[in-house]
Amino acid sequence: MLGKLDVLSQIVEEMKNPAFFHDSQFRITFVNSAYCQEAGVEEGEALGKRYWEVFPKGDGPLSNCNLNTHLHEGKGSSDQFIIGNREFLSLGFRAIDPDTNSPTFFHVFTEITQAVHAEQALNSIANQFKLLFELSPDAIMLLDDKCFLECNQATLTMFGCPSSSDFLGKHPSQFSPAVQPNGVASVILANQRIKEALTNRSNLFEWMHCKLDGTEFPAEVLLVAFTRDGKEILQATVRDITSRKEAERRTIKEAESLKKALTGTIKTLVKSMELRDPYTAGHQERVARIACAIAKELGWDEDRIHGLRMAGMIHDIGKIAVPSEILTKPSTLSEFEEKIVKEHPEHGYELLKDIEFPSPIAMIVRQHHERLDGSGYPFGLSGDQILPEAKLIGIADSIEAMASHRPYRPARGLSFAIEQIKSEAGKQLDSQMVAVAAKLFEGKADLEEALKSMGA
Repeated sequence: MLGKLDVLSQIVEEMKNPAFFHDSQFRITFVNSAYCQEAGVEEGEALGKRYWEVFPKGDGPLSNCNLNTHLHEGKGSSDQFIIGNREFLSLGFRAIDPDTNSPTFFHVFTEITQAVHAEQALNSIANQFKLLFELSPDAIMLLDDKCFLECNQATLTMFGCPSSSDFLGKHPSQFSPAVQPNGVASVILANQRIKEALTNRSNLFEWMHCKLDGTEFPAEVLLVAFTRDGKEILQATVRDITSRKEAERRTIKEAESLKKALTGTIKTLVKSMELRDPYTAGHQERVARIACAIAKELGWDEDRIHGLRMAGMIHDIGKIAVPSEILTKPSTLSEFEEKIVKEHPEHGYELLKDIEFPSPIAMIVRQHHERLDGSGYPFGLSGDQILPEAKLIGIADSIEAMASHRPYRPARGLSFAIEQIKSEAGKQLDSQMVAVAAKLFEGKADLEEALKSMGA
């Protein structure tokens, strides 16, 4: 009878990714054909050698592999390395050989050159957004529920502050008269507006501000909530509306400019997916249309629906890190392949988290496979831990997946999809959202025709 590691070795041999086993001395004990092909050696030449003598060549073990082997037993490792103009991700795992009761270590390599290039492109876009922040004629500041954290030069000019130290670290009420025009104390109303923004993800209102010297001026304030490093942050855009008509004209112009910039960002990301995997790009576009159609029926405002559309269009961007042969495999995925695919929400979050979208796009992408009952992934979130946008995209994703063709099975039809999500209402899926989806699509024969009929 074959041992567990023998069975695993047979599976590894069939993999298209380079993979190998090594012992606690880093000596290779098993390699698959893909590894030999990548290293340019025969199996016999590799066995018994320390793996950095074969592939990837170096002066010693990969950093995190070294830590996993000697300092953090039982944990996996992840390393990146470059060979020529190609970049690879190494995932390492530790197991106990049941025959010898000694540790053995498994590595699988995935080429991530395209993913790295995509990340570099996203970093470039993030730098462009930073430049927009610095050069904006509007006062833009970041704050939490206690004080201002960052601001641009326009903020200092508007509030008459010689330096940032005169502004940062202070509560919004400190740049306001004691009482607002509606008779409510500024400190009380400011905290209320901040709480509303954190709850609703955005808040637009008029406010009476004052400069450092006490001069009062009316302003329009937009608070947008997003998550940075696990902390809820607000971006405040403040505009002097003493000349209301001029302020309205500027608001429209700059809002359109920002919208075009964000739309351009999304189009660039979608195009990068189309070049690699046209199927995923088409799937994302249909999911966005389904989600927005449901959101419109739920009464969501236009700004929120726009953020939802952007998130839907790139919710599977993380699949850029998944080998294309897995994405297009015409049969059921193995447990190992399924594990790789399930990493795509986290890959997507890592790609998007540093871009300052006006909606929590990165977190929506990260959560779109979470489910109400905690059965989803990657974190097993439940209930209100999941953003409403992520819940809605999860429903739209399920409908599209069942109603459309997949490489490993034909389409099951829209009616089947609606019955399936109804069976999970209140369990895995939000009941109200499912009810609206059922009302929109129940009785429709074809998904695409249904979307066209409702202008989605």
